[in-house]
Amino acid sequence: MHSKTALAGTALALILLAACSGPQQDPVPTAAEAPPAVSDAGGASDAGGASASDSGGATPESAAHRYAVTPPAQPVELTDDCTGEGMHRTALGESADPALPERSGAGLDVVLSGVDAQGRAELTAAVDGGDPAPIEPAAVGDTIMIEDWTISVTSICADEVEFDLVN
Repeated sequence: MHSKTALAGTALALILLAACSGPQQDPVPTAAEAPPAVSDAGGASDAGGASASDSGGATPESAAHRYAVTPPAQPVELTDDCTGEGMHRTALGESADPALPERSGAGLDVVLSGVDAQGRAELTAAVDGGDPAPIEPAAVGDTIMIEDWTISVTSICADEVEFDLVN
């Protein structure tokens, strides 16, 4: 039991170190970048067929935008990524439980969409009820910054992922 606690403590320390010392990335497009792409597409597509793609205009923008994943400074060495440890849990197609706390009056919904062939979690994030945006495939120990939240993946099982809220 002590080795699991020590491993979890070491992993958390490494994650915090990586979050504090790693390069800063801004995964969110600036307001100046996103609206012109949507409005240019809308203005250029007055024809009937192209207008159908405009109704799904948020989908291509969401698909192009992915939240970045920051790997830990030191690789996490586990015999099994399915540790069953984490403050929040999401199963296939389900929102995180317990729900993440609101930040600046907005909520965050993290949902597991699958686990890839390399055993990495395929997650999506929706801020304040918006369209879900994909997160880069994440491994145990990876940190993900989503606007005002930072989460750290702590367990990846076949049908569920657990993570901690770092800040």
